[in-house]
Amino acid sequence: MEKETFWTLVTDIAHWEFEIFLMLIFDLLIGALIWPKIQAWFKHHKKDDDKLSTLEKRIQELENKM
Repeated sequence: MEKETFWTLVTDIAHWEFEIFLMLIFDLLIGALIWPKIQAWFKHHKKDDDKLSTLEKRIQELENKM
């Protein structure tokens, strides 16, 4: 059996092809499963920010009237 060292892995093209293949599969799989939840989370927090800014503007208007 041949010894594997860091240098043999770095210079082995098949090793890098396999690494890239795994990265593509898992990144795409994880991205497809998680991205919709991340988008929904951002949308939810954007709505909260909009509501807060509307309330702050309304408070400012009321304070200016006094």
